[in-house]
Amino acid sequence: MKWFIYLYPKSWRRRYGTELIEVIKQTDMSFKTIFDLLLGVIDAWHIELREREIYGFRMSQVLALISLINVLIISKLISLREVILLEQIALIVAMLSFFLAIVVLIVNMFKVGIIPAFSIKTRLAKISVGLMGSYAIFFVTFLVLAN
Repeated sequence: MKWFIYLYPKSWRRRYGTELIEVIKQTDMSFKTIFDLLLGVIDAWHIELREREIYGFRMSQVLALISLINVLIISKLISLREVILLEQIALIVAMLSFFLAIVVLIVNMFKVGIIPAFSIKTRLAKISVGLMGSYAIFFVTFLVLAN
């Protein structure tokens, strides 16, 4: 039953691992004990993931997906007519992303203040940075298509 400890997050194992091993040694192997351990694993991971700052990671995944879609669209272009339409779409999306990033930044400044708004500690700041990244990607796409 010691292998149950490896299902828990690493930080949890460092803090409570030896205690859990001692408790497992002293208890009998029953369905209720296994069920309680599995519920503990779920609870520990829930707390671990909630405590981590994963919004920036998710935003980077979105930006990577947007970049991949841009690369695929550019690589599949056939005629000049598609390039012109795609060029316009890229510019519109870039400007919309820029506008939304500025709006989110201003809302964040009113919500938490000017100095904290420019840090990456708030969720709105992370969203604003992500939108600026999206703007950069679509603007570069526009420039590539325009040339």
